[in-house]
Amino acid sequence: MRRYYFCAAALLFFLSLAGCEEEVAGPGGVDEAFSLYGVFNPRLFMQTVLVAPVEDLLAPNSGKPLDAFVTSTDLGSGQAYVWRDSVAANATGQLDHIYWADFTPGYGSHHRMEVVRSDGKTSTVNVEIPGEVRVEGSEAGRQDLHVRILGIEDENFVLPRIETIYDVSFYNIDDPTTVCTTPRRQYVFSHKGTENKIDGGWELIVDMNIFYETMRSYYHDDTGIDFWNPTRDGLALLRLRLAFTVGSPEWNPPGGDPSDERVLVHPGTLSNVENGYGLVVGGYNDEAALYPSSRVVGYTPFFDFIQRDGGDYCLGML
Repeated sequence: MRRYYFCAAALLFFLSLAGCEEEVAGPGGVDEAFSLYGVFNPRLFMQTVLVAPVEDLLAPNSGKPLDAFVTSTDLGSGQAYVWRDSVAANATGQLDHIYWADFTPGYGSHHRMEVVRSDGKTSTVNVEIPGEVRVEGSEAGRQDLHVRILGIEDENFVLPRIETIYDVSFYNIDDPTTVCTTPRRQYVFSHKGTENKIDGGWELIVDMNIFYETMRSYYHDDTGIDFWNPTRDGLALLRLRLAFTVGSPEWNPPGGDPSDERVLVHPGTLSNVENGYGLVVGGYNDEAALYPSSRVVGYTPFFDFIQRDGGDYCLGML
């Protein structure tokens, strides 16, 4: 799947921060104990957080147990969890300590994590889990969709990632079978930075024209298929989906881009850890199908093969 804008899944996104040895652990000569990075995900049965001692340089080949006792507490229910250490090698060969615990945080719940060193030094972080959301869509102009992501019970969330996923294939009107016999591709485009805060959540306008030529170029590069006559052949639109990450309010880096390396590699630029560095937030990934009407698709260069009753044109009814 080709991505116009790179943003990894939330868990991998945070675990990948260890790529810069000198930075993820924090600056030397300070009194803070740990750097913490992770996501509490209400859709996973296991939670993971990267825990690193604040040192000038992490020992890249040390598999020794970390001097850290890690716990978290659900502040609503009072349920406490003891996290266990595991060691994993990252892309640089450095060994990271990934702590894990078997539980699923509830939507809208609040948690406090504590990491205690044997000398009593403690790093803590409060984690808010965002609530569930719903997606509403309507038409907004000829080729535009008005999309709203609304909190079901709580609007206090941010959207670190917002993307549309176009599912397309080649189509020639002289040979209708081409829509299902030519290669099918998915192309992903970011809309981060175009969202607006509204009562209850967020909204954005999806212009279905804006990425068409880019997709056509990608499709030619991927398959070698040429587009000779734009009135008779082009891309058939089979499905359109909205993919997004729902995050707790503190997951809101300067400039709004959670993948900005200038934010990620400098401890303290974006941090919610007390007596430490890093970022531990609540969040989850979600998707929703979008069904632009035939009228809207008609104002775009796409050939319309969306099955609006929830099926798939080439695969039959779901």
